[in-house]
Amino acid sequence: MKSGKILAVLCVAALAGCATSQAPAPAAAPTAPSKPARTAQQIQMDELIDDAKAHAVLKKHAPAIADHPQLSMARGMTLADVAGYAQAGLSPETVQAIVDDINKL
Repeated sequence: MKSGKILAVLCVAALAGCATSQAPAPAAAPTAPSKPARTAQQIQMDELIDDAKAHAVLKKHAPAIADHPQLSMARGMTLADVAGYAQAGLSPETVQAIVDDINKL
């Protein structure tokens, strides 16, 4: 009977060893904090003029504005400010498309 108890103890020890020798579950990869979405009131024309990627977004949705020789006069204004001028010809849908693409950058 003694050998039966020893065998039982060895089995339990072996099973316990198996349970603890497993690799721990991998930790979740840290995620980069997402930037809060900006609005047309928060997007500066300076960014749309100076940043190549942002300028490409402007050119995609409003090429007449992006290539306008007086675009630099909009420095210091927001996209919403510019959209407020009828001469800009920016529909609410175009402004939203620009905002959406800028927020993806």
